[in-house]
Amino acid sequence: MAITNGINITCENLQAAGGIRNILIRTWADGDTIAYSNTATAHAITSIVDTGGSTATWKNFEFKNEVPSLTVTAAKENGSTSYECSLSFMMPDMSSAKAAALQQLMDTCMMVIAVGNNGKHYVLGVSQKYRNEKNEIRNQTYASMTGAEGASGAAYNDDNGWTVTMGCKQWEAPRIYSGNIDLYTAASTSTTD
Repeated sequence: MAITNGINITCENLQAAGGIRNILIRTWADGDTIAYSNTATAHAITSIVDTGGSTATWKNFEFKNEVPSLTVTAAKENGSTSYECSLSFMMPDMSSAKAAALQQLMDTCMMVIAVGNNGKHYVLGVSQKYRNEKNEIRNQTYASMTGAEGASGAAYNDDNGWTVTMGCKQWEAPRIYSGNIDLYTAASTSTTD
């Protein structure tokens, strides 16, 4: 019997930080173009661009530190494997502006990039196996807001804000975005290319 490498754990893997650093969200549009990378070591997306553009514009949602979490649950049924993805985060302060932003997320087909503290960019709501780009099979793998809960808190030191959950069902594991992300520090949008 010959043994070859499977998945090796390195010192870098053991030192990687958990948690989410940034959450980027955008609405799918007809004509969006996605470039996929499939190799023995990469299950990635190298580019996401708007119709006729060279970049895509995203909204950056800020949150309370050390609260966001991304969970991916794979299940196999009747020969098909699906991945349920759930991203939850808390936006402090139940303000009118945050309520308006949440209202825009309702009933919208979206894609999400969760930027991990480990430097990885996890993409939700984008699938190559059953593509969601124009003229492809409409497969409902888009991300959507699956829940939002506002709470004022009862005590002075309780949290006041919105807890938002984004979710999607995909037919492949979430891909890692390997393109560039330029975050604007003084604006509410972000671009990728």
